[in-house]
Amino acid sequence: MYQSLYRRYRPKSFKEVVGQDHIVKTLKNQIKFNKIGHAYLFSGTRGTGKTSVAKIFAKAINCLNNTDGEPCNSCEVCQSINNNTTMDILEIDAASNNSVNDVRELRESVIYSPSLTKYKVYIIDEVHMLSTGAFNALLKTLEEPPPHVIFILATTEPDKLPDTILSRCQRFDFKRIPTRLIAQNLDRICNDSRIKIEEKGLKTIALYGNGSMRDAISILEQCASYKEDLITYEDVCEMLGVANDEMLFLLLEYINAKDATSSLKQLDKILSYGVDIGNFLKSLISILRDMVIYKTGGEELEGILYNDSETIKGKSQNFGTAFLTNALEKFINLQREIKYAISPVTLLEVTILRLIKQEISYDMMSLLARVEQLEEKLKQGQIFIKNSEQEAKNQKEEIKNFKREREEGQKNILPQQEDIDLDKVWNEVKEIVKRERIAVYTFMKKGVPYLKNGAIVLEYPEEYSFLKDELSKVENKTFIEKILKKVAGKELSLKFELKKNEEELLIKQVKELFGEDIEII
Repeated sequence: MYQSLYRRYRPKSFKEVVGQDHIVKTLKNQIKFNKIGHAYLFSGTRGTGKTSVAKIFAKAINCLNNTDGEPCNSCEVCQSINNNTTMDILEIDAASNNSVNDVRELRESVIYSPSLTKYKVYIIDEVHMLSTGAFNALLKTLEEPPPHVIFILATTEPDKLPDTILSRCQRFDFKRIPTRLIAQNLDRICNDSRIKIEEKGLKTIALYGNGSMRDAISILEQCASYKEDLITYEDVCEMLGVANDEMLFLLLEYINAKDATSSLKQLDKILSYGVDIGNFLKSLISILRDMVIYKTGGEELEGILYNDSETIKGKSQNFGTAFLTNALEKFINLQREIKYAISPVTLLEVTILRLIKQEISYDMMSLLARVEQLEEKLKQGQIFIKNSEQEAKNQKEEIKNFKREREEGQKNILPQQEDIDLDKVWNEVKEIVKRERIAVYTFMKKGVPYLKNGAIVLEYPEEYSFLKDELSKVENKTFIEKILKKVAGKELSLKFELKKNEEELLIKQVKELFGEDIEII
């Protein structure tokens, strides 16, 4: 008889449990040191391993040959639990057995000793579904059960449990399983089951598992039934009803280029494939999140990206950080609002138009995005005076000459060089600080050092002024200077400065050159 993948690959020992190391370690130690409690509460979202861990725990405490808290899975007790042939491990569904009479029957059965095992274990799933009367009936038994009985309560909604129940249990909160770990486990299952699937498709399934291993395995099983040979990324997108990366990146490029017509046409094309708006937003937010993280942290944070790092690395160069952050915030807000919208598509279209026509969006992120665009134009020298065409050309040429002279002048006043190898000294200082005070090292990372008048100046962009303020504190500054003296072999003072905004300085100097009445576009 065919068995579903999630049942076939349900963990049978603690070492097979994915993403719940904090819980596994605690339970194994309790078994090793014989400090087993009488009542446990396992809480967490669906598919995170609550029932599986409960069964493994029931096996481990009763196993005849357990090693370091792990069940052997080969003795008579383990085999009977794996095959569901023992009456000493009882699983009760509280959703359908939630009355006072059901709990009374349970209370009457706990007095009987187990037939095969050392402990009789009651696993009550979805315990929050019990009625108030049932909870009251369970209370005394839960507080003082017979020595051979252990209760394990499992729930997705612990807030619905009475405090009197919570206070009598050891509580373990199961976390959502990281996408990376889900993808690794799915890869193991594919290899074992001979399912051929592209890595990108596997990562997409893991992402849409929403932190639930069971959901992710179920999606994988659907995809395996959909296609017998190699399952491609496009196949996975079609199965899930989501837009592929190329369509999403093209939409973002149109939005970034302020092309409203192409953006709305691309959105209509995506939705015409039957893509669910919720899934569309999930995919879009995932891509935006990865690009923001990569542009902020670089290659050091590649390990926590949901999508293909090479794709994110290449595509993120086409977008500014302010645009990405603004879009990410707007689509996250839309994700919350769209659940209650009468016309979700219209709300989505309006959000896209607000990203394109930022003058109709007055939130702070939109303003920052507009400022970034202005800065980019200034960097490219797109400054001209509204006047005759010839005058505009002449003034553009004068501005270029002015910038060139200014840059040459700056080269002539470079900070004086000292008789130390700054790069070598500073890297050594950072390594020592990293070992001794990681927080101070984090503040130092964004600073750029240079020598000036016998002192080392650590320069920060204006957006990192808070880092400069932290390092300027006496205790941090003194700490770094002591390490500097030790590494350089002489006294060196340390200063912190903010990098002047080159574009604002340029505008100021242009106005000084041509007068305050000019209009800069």
